[in-house]
Amino acid sequence: MWGYLSLLPAFLAIWAVAGIWTVFALAVANKSVNLNEGFPYISICGSYPPQSCLFSQVLNMGAALAAWICILRYHQLQDWGVTRRFNQLILWTGLLSALGTSMVGNFQQKNQKPTHLTGAFLAFFVGILYFWLQLLLFWRKKNLPQPGSPWIGPLRLGLCTICTILMVDRRRDTDTQEEGYVKTEAEIGVMRLQANDCQQYQKLRGKTWNRFSLQPSEGTWPC
Repeated sequence: MWGYLSLLPAFLAIWAVAGIWTVFALAVANKSVNLNEGFPYISICGSYPPQSCLFSQVLNMGAALAAWICILRYHQLQDWGVTRRFNQLILWTGLLSALGTSMVGNFQQKNQKPTHLTGAFLAFFVGILYFWLQLLLFWRKKNLPQPGSPWIGPLRLGLCTICTILMVDRRRDTDTQEEGYVKTEAEIGVMRLQANDCQQYQKLRGKTWNRFSLQPSEGTWPC
C-alpha cells in the first residue's frame, strides 16, 4: 500500500549520517576544530562557516523528512485502529522532535546557544520519547497481527534503551565539560586582569624613574 514511501526512514538515516560526517570533515579540514583537544560535538563543528551552511541545510532537510515520516506513521496507525488521542500524542512528539532538529541547524551553538539547546532538547529527548511511545504501542497491540517481522519489537526495545543510556551519560559529560569551560574562562579572566595591572604598574614606575632621570635597577619590577 505504502510503496516507495516505506523507504523514507532508510533515506533519512543515510542523509543524516552522510551530512553530519561531511560537516565534521569540513570542520577538520579548515581547522575550525582541533582534534588534539578532544573529539568535538557536531554542534561545534557546525557553528563555523562554511560548514555551518551545510549543517543547516542537512538538518532542515532531515527535519522535513522526519515530519513527513511522522505524518505517514500517523495515518498508518490510524488504519491499524489506534485510538485518536494516543495516535495524536505520538504524532505531536514526532513533529516537536522534527522542529527541534530544524532549530539546532538554524540557531548554531556559537551564535544563539539558548535556542540551540532548546532545539537539542526537543530533537533528542522528545525524539526518544516518540520512539518509546511507539514501543509502548507495540506491546499494547501485541495480541493483534503485527506489521513487519517479529524481531522488530525487541530491536526497538534495545535501540531505545541504548539511546536513553547514551543521552543520560553524554548529558553528564556535557555538564562536566561546561563546568571546566567556565573554570577555564574564569582563570583566563583573572590572568588578563593581572597582566593588565602589571602593565599599568610598569608604566607608572617608568614615569617615576624618568622624572628623576634614573634607570631602574634589575629586579625592581614586581611583574
